Amino acid sequence: MGRLDSGEMTVSGSSGESAQPGTDAKLATLAVVEDDEEYRESLLVPTLASAGFSVQGMASALELYRSMTARRYDLVLLDAGLPDDDGFSIARHLRGLSATVGIVMLTGYVSARDRMRGLDAGVDAYLTKPVDMDVLLATLRNLARRVAPEPATPDPDAGGQWRLADGGWCIVSPAGVQVTMSLPEKQVMSMLAVAPGTAVKRERLIARLVENVHDFDPHRLEMLIYRLRRKCLKLTREELPLRAVRGVGYVLTW
Repeated sequence: MGRLDSGEMTVSGSSGESAQPGTDAKLATLAVVEDDEEYRESLLVPTLASAGFSVQGMASALELYRSMTARRYDLVLLDAGLPDDDGFSIARHLRGLSATVGIVMLTGYVSARDRMRGLDAGVDAYLTKPVDMDVLLATLRNLARRVAPEPATPDPDAGGQWRLADGGWCIVSPAGVQVTMSLPEKQVMSMLAVAPGTAVKRERLIARLVENVHDFDPHRLEMLIYRLRRKCLKLTREELPLRAVRGVGYVLTW
């Protein structure tokens, strides 16, 4: 069995099955948050990528949060000891953002107390180092099946109206087709959906995305809106009722 040891790090196994792409992992986005660069980039990232996950490695909580502004992750593999924050706090924050994201803590903290801290923070699985790679892959694949989006098929109970679902992470068309959003798209849509029919100023939307509005190029907001509308049209075959109001901002008319 392959294990992640504190000394020489190797992956072995007589069958080699754990390194083969699995259908459950296909297209699942996975963030690997581990500050040991060799451990992360030489073993975890390539092994998980070869198993079919879409993997992004990062060394800190700050890198994770920055990445989340542009990409939504289905799964997060999280170390407990990071340079800028502890994994328990990060897990609690991630769980607060989404009830469906799969969180696996992979750490050297082996006590029962630490395990309980992780579970209380909302992790789905708590694995300790050294870990068997087959166990890690099986854990992630099981979670990938749970968090996989439902097929985009019409929902007869959709009610014929656009709406938000999945805690605000999805737009649902009148035909019931779901469109998953990135974190910035979710932040913008959540503000617009609070008062449909009322124009929201660009400055307010930008302030939802960044702390300092003066450091943000307004054209980035325009591009975000454009891409979201194009994505909705492509997936649902219907126009998202989101339009610009000259000199003000944007308005939802659903």
